[in-house]
Amino acid sequence: MPSLPMPITDVFVALADPRQTNKVQHSLAETLTVAVCGILVGADTFEEIQAWAREKLPWLRRYLELPNGIPSHDTFARLFALIQP
Repeated sequence: MPSLPMPITDVFVALADPRQTNKVQHSLAETLTVAVCGILVGADTFEEIQAWAREKLPWLRRYLELPNGIPSHDTFARLFALIQP
């Protein structure tokens, strides 16, 4: 029996979240998933990732919860600044 593909969010579950817990409004796995999807469709900046994600919010919500909507471009920038490559 063929196995199902692993959801992209599962790739990010093992990452340690570098953010201050009491200030987090967006899931690390979901935020990174949105960023990766945006980059895959050609977004080059955090502003472009945010704009693409807002446009595609109904589609993204088919796969992600996004209870607080799309992170701002500043949120993407802060998160990527904290992640150790």
